[in-house]
Amino acid sequence: MKKRLALAAALAAVTVSLAGSKDLPDHPADSLRTVGPSFIYDLPSEWATVNASGEELFTDWIEVWQPMCGSKPAAVTSKLLERVALDHHAQVDDPANVTVIDTPRDGIAAPFNLVFTLASSVPAAAIPAFTRAEEYLEAQFTDSVTVTISCSFAALGSGVLGGTSPSYTTATYTAARAGLVAGADANDTLQAALPTGTRINVRYSGTATTITAEDKIYFTRANYLATIGSVTGTAASMQFNTSFGWDYDPTNGISGYSFTDVLIHEVGHAMGFVSAAGVWTKESTALDLFRFQQTDGTGDYNPDTLAEWTARARLVAYNSPNDAHITDYVTVEYAMSDGSPYQASHFREQSANIGIMDPAFSSGQTYYPSFMKASDLAAFDGIGWDR
Repeated sequence: MKKRLALAAALAAVTVSLAGSKDLPDHPADSLRTVGPSFIYDLPSEWATVNASGEELFTDWIEVWQPMCGSKPAAVTSKLLERVALDHHAQVDDPANVTVIDTPRDGIAAPFNLVFTLASSVPAAAIPAFTRAEEYLEAQFTDSVTVTISCSFAALGSGVLGGTSPSYTTATYTAARAGLVAGADANDTLQAALPTGTRINVRYSGTATTITAEDKIYFTRANYLATIGSVTGTAASMQFNTSFGWDYDPTNGISGYSFTDVLIHEVGHAMGFVSAAGVWTKESTALDLFRFQQTDGTGDYNPDTLAEWTARARLVAYNSPNDAHITDYVTVEYAMSDGSPYQASHFREQSANIGIMDPAFSSGQTYYPSFMKASDLAAFDGIGWDR
């Protein structure tokens, strides 16, 4: 009885917090598209320090809960995601109720520190998968940041892998560009070619020539840490379905769904592999700074040179034009989902899986042992992660 009362009190407290909290400045919750199911959970505001200037900012944060990739669309509703978000926070918001996975690396300095905080609902069999994902991702990047991700389990019904949400804030385009340029490593060249000034040109409709001079860019908390500045707080929240047939060990073949692959994919979203196309109306993320139209159309929209890459407007439009979105790094481009039928925060589904940030994931599939491909790493490199 005491446990039931505690859970009810926690859910009530969360509901009160949601009702009395505020959204990001100039980005109200009702600006979200209704393309697919989602739920916004408001987080506490945080003080952040901007790396480039040392400026102290009071930043607002939200979670945007969406279905985990691989879930059946008809099985997930916004109401389900609301229940997932509230239950997840009831499980993990008290530090006394979580187990911290933060594995030391024997004799190896790992500047990128990935930490998982796990609710008591996480099965013991899943723990090695978290440490495997932690070890793999820490070996890919060298940014001196700590990224904390909270995870829980619950019974969510058939066809649902789970629900997940990075935490988001906005930065001015000026701050976004300055952070990307200042944080560029030895193999980064494109960041300095981003347009100078306080705004970047974006087309929010692929069927029109209209250009918006965008002055704000959405960042996930993990991407903010790697690019803009320092801030505390949890970078992402995830709830997995206990009713799913998870395989926690990809080293001996996969029977069912590879939990490690799904986990690394969802951490990839937390690290900034996200697009505003199909979610927000007339907004852009850090990854969208590299997003263009694949076809030249009437405006020579696909850049062929570095000068054109700087000058051309980005394209951040839901399913417009259909199947004509790319991330473009001048020397190579990768086809991107446009929001229909898959969330735009992915590569485009093709006959061969392009990388672990492909939108479709099936039973028996794994990328083990090299979970991320060149396409994945190019995207993370572009948005400020050091490899």
